[in-house]
Amino acid sequence: MSALASPLLNLDRRERPSWLPEDAAIARHLADRDPWFQHRKPRYQLQLINDLAALLPAGRCKVLDVGAGNGLIGETIAALFPGKSVVGVDVASRSLPKLSIPLIRFDGRRLPFADRSFDCALFCNVLHHVKPAARTGLLREALRVTGGKPVLIKDHLAGRPLDGSRLWLLDVLGNAPRGAMVSAQYLGELQWEDLLREVGCAGEILPVSAYRAGIWEWCFPNRLEICFRVSRKLAGRQGLR
Repeated sequence: MSALASPLLNLDRRERPSWLPEDAAIARHLADRDPWFQHRKPRYQLQLINDLAALLPAGRCKVLDVGAGNGLIGETIAALFPGKSVVGVDVASRSLPKLSIPLIRFDGRRLPFADRSFDCALFCNVLHHVKPAARTGLLREALRVTGGKPVLIKDHLAGRPLDGSRLWLLDVLGNAPRGAMVSAQYLGELQWEDLLREVGCAGEILPVSAYRAGIWEWCFPNRLEICFRVSRKLAGRQGLR
């Protein structure tokens, strides 16, 4: 554990928001947009969407999805979360055919938006694909375009010696069949804490969620998945453990 106070606070598990559709309705939306989910249950994506619902600001909110990939998660938020509009940005152009949100290409460093253009930003399984030297700058860019409003991060935690190998294999299984990025450098507890300190932020992290079950959870423990909300307020905090 770091000698400095941790900038990450552990949150209690919250009740499912009453406005969030049931998982079956979310799954139908995902399958309608992405044929991949017509043949397999989107358990991982359903849990991800539930976690984001627990952390996104209430009411009307303009969200920037940084590293949006094919745009599926951002569009699901726009379609199913009341009052939410979403713009996606990514370094590549591989949007879904029926995507109904804007998806803009950018250089991976400078977000092409004015200060305070958004109410919230989202990094969904993105930062471990960003080179370590560029992570601080990209996170500062997200804080710039949100005016310091919340930034949500769903990513991974490499807390034990074999976790990097487990996560690399997960990336290969999940990304390679779709032609997405598989190179990555995963962050441990101290790396996440240092990243937040570098941008003068604190984070509120959800408890471990059930992203996988059965043999998949045994091979790839759910503790590898983290989801937290970042804000510009640095104070003494309880760590990830």
